[in-house]
Amino acid sequence: MRTIKRRQGAFVLTFIVVSSVLTANTLRQRLFAPVYEGGFEMQIINPFEMNGAAGGRGTGGGDSGLVETIARSGNRNDLPNMVRLLRSPLLIAPIADQQAVSMQQVIRNLRFGLPQEGVSNVLAVSLRWDDPVKGKQILEALSRSYVAFSQVQRQEALDSGVRFLGQQAPELLARMDSLQDELRRFRVRYGYLDPTVQSGQLQASRDSLTGALRDLQRQQATLESQLASTRIGRLQLQASGAPSADQQLGPTGLATAPRTDLRDVAATGAATATPLGELQMIEKELASARATFKESSPTIAALKARRAKIMPVVQRQTVDSLTAALLANGAQQDEVNRQILLLDDKFRASPERIKEYESLQQRLAVARENYTSYIRAREAYRLEQARSTTPWKVIAPANFNPVPVEPDLQQGLAQALLLGLVAATLAAYLRDRTDRVFHNPEEAEKALQLPVLGLIPFLPLDPAMTIAASMGQMGEAERFAIKESLRGLFTTFRMLRVDSQPRLIGITSSSQGEGRSTAVAVFATTLADLGLRVLVVDGDLRLPSQQSLFGLEKGEGFSSLLLNPALQAADLIQPVNDHLDLLLAGPKVPDPARLLNSRRCREVVNQIRQLPNYDLILFDTPPCLLITDASMLGEQLDGMLFLVGLGKVSGDMAPQACRRIKAAGIDLLGAICNQQMMPTRLNDYGHDYGYVHHYATSSSAEPTWEKTLSERMQPQLQRLGQLVGRKSEK
Repeated sequence: MRTIKRRQGAFVLTFIVVSSVLTANTLRQRLFAPVYEGGFEMQIINPFEMNGAAGGRGTGGGDSGLVETIARSGNRNDLPNMVRLLRSPLLIAPIADQQAVSMQQVIRNLRFGLPQEGVSNVLAVSLRWDDPVKGKQILEALSRSYVAFSQVQRQEALDSGVRFLGQQAPELLARMDSLQDELRRFRVRYGYLDPTVQSGQLQASRDSLTGALRDLQRQQATLESQLASTRIGRLQLQASGAPSADQQLGPTGLATAPRTDLRDVAATGAATATPLGELQMIEKELASARATFKESSPTIAALKARRAKIMPVVQRQTVDSLTAALLANGAQQDEVNRQILLLDDKFRASPERIKEYESLQQRLAVARENYTSYIRAREAYRLEQARSTTPWKVIAPANFNPVPVEPDLQQGLAQALLLGLVAATLAAYLRDRTDRVFHNPEEAEKALQLPVLGLIPFLPLDPAMTIAASMGQMGEAERFAIKESLRGLFTTFRMLRVDSQPRLIGITSSSQGEGRSTAVAVFATTLADLGLRVLVVDGDLRLPSQQSLFGLEKGEGFSSLLLNPALQAADLIQPVNDHLDLLLAGPKVPDPARLLNSRRCREVVNQIRQLPNYDLILFDTPPCLLITDASMLGEQLDGMLFLVGLGKVSGDMAPQACRRIKAAGIDLLGAICNQQMMPTRLNDYGHDYGYVHHYATSSSAEPTWEKTLSERMQPQLQRLGQLVGRKSEK
């Protein structure tokens, strides 16, 4: 907003011009070149999707197969490509020739889209034309052409599908026969029909052998237990004639107590000639005797003696029998394990064969399905060729709106105002950005990183008159405002260094034309009016101007003191009024920088410092950007003030000049803003001040002013009062 306010002229002018041009253009188009719009709607559903009898879903009662899907893949709606085709010269050129219009104009004004979101089977065709009657004729011709074109495309698609199916039939049959032959060779090679069934049989045989192996292992454990019991003297007689280990033999070889009853083998006709048969007979007789005689009778004792005699023989026979049984059991287990290993070898080969068999079955199933799909697609295409339906239909006839759609007056006026506002803002911003100057003290304070001590208002001085004469021509209110602003500047300046009050102060700027010399003269005059004793030293040895500002004649001055050690500063000071004195710059010298950097300059500055009765000594120093005079002189002073010409000095030059002063070790006390009203910017100090190529010999003149103070001072005075109030509070 501040930028727009500063550049309100450019803003208003740009806004008026842009808005007026755009508004006039809108009105011209509405009166002399209105545009009308019309359109029609057309159903563009794919004929195969629209007719239920078409395709596998309609005729076959199931999903269409791969062959039919491929055959119909080119017939699906592809809206972007379809629109591109409908806009192509292939369809538009005949209509343009028929209607005697430009083909490019028809293509440019033709629009395609969906009537509403979610509807994909209806295409809205619209046309913008300057003649509604002619536009309607073009739309009607387009609708007829599109419907006829869809019929041709449908027939071509069917013919293409039939040709595709005819090409696929031999390949499908050959593929299916090849897979069936490969399956037959597989069964012959491995000797079974289905490897899955064979694998189940192998698994059942292996499970049976595993159960038999477990039984043999249990029998082996039983025989080993009996053998161990027999060897330690425990023997049991079984029905088969083999002894068991449930009878404990005593140390004499006789059984102490029978654990189980001896089974009668005599009834079976078993011979008693063998030791085991004899032992069984003895056991039977002993049992009968015990029922008749006492245990200590001679009969029982004789029977026990006979049993003890034959027991070792029976024991040896039992051990031999158990050992033979164990050997036979081990041989049986080895045979079972061998058979299991053979089955495992066959079973490990079964997964690969099953995988190969399943792959063959899957490929054969796909081949059969493709062939079935081919049969269904062939019948469906024959049915489609027999139909005479039209794929596309016009469901909303062509119609043109009699009210123009372009330009929209309300929208055009709103756009004109908006674009005018944007263009005006942009113009003001660009004008402000290209004018890289400081516009207010806040900008200067932020860029320079220095406290702004005050604002010197614009002074409409006459270059042909002195400071006193120019201010005498001002009104009482104007002089009061200027003096109050400068007094506020002095008050702020005096509070800068409370502990050490600077007395020798230099005032410099970035370039020529910022009003530095005038500001020094007015500031000194204001301080003198306050009753302070002020000495102004014109330290600009290249372009001095203080003598003209105070109306004094040229004569000896600061340069004379630098060149002639015999001279004293007090002898060359000229009084201006009771409280203000002036030390002129003196004659021009060929090399001011060498003199200002000499020991004599330090002696002269010390002489000026020792002058009594001066409260403040102000040095008017040259601009500091491209020459070093101000830096050399400032090194010998108590501090320097940097003057910024608002609206004149570049935003890049002033910070660079401040950095140069600080780099020289000079105490930069603060900044003073000088209100400038000249719109023309000066170039850098070297080009305008004349210090780069030669030593300037011409005097600089203050700018001429065309407007009176009363026309310009009101905004500056308001801003000045606010700034002085804030500085006083601080």
